[in-house]
Amino acid sequence: MNMFCYQCQEASKGTGCEIKGVCGKTPEVAGLQDLLIYQIKGLAHYAMALRALNIESEAAGQFITESLFMTITNANFDYERFVSRIREGFKLRARLKAILLENKVELPRTELLSWTAVTAQDMEETAQSIGVLATGNEDIRSLRELVVYGLKGIAAYLEHASNLGYTDQAVDRCLYSGGISGYNRR
Repeated sequence: MNMFCYQCQEASKGTGCEIKGVCGKTPEVAGLQDLLIYQIKGLAHYAMALRALNIESEAAGQFITESLFMTITNANFDYERFVSRIREGFKLRARLKAILLENKVELPRTELLSWTAVTAQDMEETAQSIGVLATGNEDIRSLRELVVYGLKGIAAYLEHASNLGYTDQAVDRCLYSGGISGYNRR
């Protein structure tokens, strides 16, 4: 399995790790991290659609924040935790989708909102087609990754604030609309 990770100052040769992370991250975990980011893009779309109905999803905000935080370099390399988290995301996506359908919201037909994986192997296979390098144009890829890294930083502060009992739905909405909700991965 190949990987590409360039989110830290330890990146191999200053360009990115391609075989295994200098930090110890495995290609499998790197792929699951990319897949979790992909999943929360879909969840953010649903959360924004709910917001348009004046329905706030605290669960979506918390899931997105915690998931972004999980993918920060050196924060979590637990393979099983990522598999479990992605499965949690499927359950949340189903709940958000049900609310939207109950409210007669027409949902776009896109892989971002419909992909699924039953096994960890299915997740690894899907991860191969959605990673950082799936965006061919390097300028667009770089801009998208810059936005995602910025959102990961916001999520880190949100996670710490939440642990101290502080939350803010306005900041959650920033995460939804700040680039996470984009559809096109290429």
